[in-house]
Amino acid sequence: MEKKVPDWQTFIRCNGGHLIIRHLKSGLAENLEIPWPAKLKGIECEKVRFRAEDLRSLAGHMQTLDTVELKECEIGEGALSVLSGAGSLRYLSFKNCGISDADLAWFHGTPKLRGLVLAGNPGCTDAVVARAVGSPLENLNLQGTCFRNVDVPLLLSFPQLEYLNLSDTEVTGAALVQLAVNRRLNVICGHDREGVSMFRAAQRDSWKKRLSYDAGPAGEAMESVRHFFEISRDGRLNRSGLVTERYLEYCRAHGYNGVDPGQKVSFCDSSVPPYQGYRVVDVEQITRKKFYVYSECDDMVLSQYRCLVIQTEGGWKIDKNEWLTDGKWKFRSLE
Repeated sequence: MEKKVPDWQTFIRCNGGHLIIRHLKSGLAENLEIPWPAKLKGIECEKVRFRAEDLRSLAGHMQTLDTVELKECEIGEGALSVLSGAGSLRYLSFKNCGISDADLAWFHGTPKLRGLVLAGNPGCTDAVVARAVGSPLENLNLQGTCFRNVDVPLLLSFPQLEYLNLSDTEVTGAALVQLAVNRRLNVICGHDREGVSMFRAAQRDSWKKRLSYDAGPAGEAMESVRHFFEISRDGRLNRSGLVTERYLEYCRAHGYNGVDPGQKVSFCDSSVPPYQGYRVVDVEQITRKKFYVYSECDDMVLSQYRCLVIQTEGGWKIDKNEWLTDGKWKFRSLE
């Protein structure tokens, strides 16, 4: 079902139980005749002006509504309070809507709320986040809000949190370290990349069985991984000599034929040289001749990887490669 409004170039579409309203020109669409579906599950609106009376009809859908996503909308006083009865909400997003704590006074989280987005609303503070305590949040976007260092301990109330965006806030790396006890957590903090690196270092330490190491062999193990990255980026040199035969056999058993030019090394081939933006950052000693060498990728969340490196008669070689996902170290093929 689609309804077009030529004067504003706004389209309204009902896709099953999901209602989408998107304004395609400058300004905001308003005074719309909204065709609410009989069983509303989600609404997604962009650049729409809502008065309280525009949203009153939502009151009849509180048992089925699980997703509300508003972007660059203007929301009248009290208009959102109709959502206070939506106890099945799983995802709630108000991005760049100019709302404040007062506009969300009705909000108290839900037993199913997995995602909360308050990005681009500087009037929102820790007060809104505090009211979500008890919700099983996995994704929390606070970019551009008034969240501060002193508010960070509040985030420990969400042990299932996996993705946290604190870019363009007052939060710094000194506070982020407190969150390192959550091994599943990925943090985006664009204004303090060094702070995110500090958080990742503290997170790695929570994994280690031993923090001290022998500097000599540890340095050699780390250098062997750096050398592997350099040769990989070149793309013309053989790398088999830097990997144990046991690990090569394991890779072959899982559909990876090898690590040299022309061989299948990943699920998809790429024109981008492997290990671009990777850097060796840490080491953990297992035995005198066995180390975990940690590296991170220069992406949004500084993704974490580690190689098990062992000393053989032929020198230091990679015996396993893993990446951190869902709070666990899992097998990953060499790129």
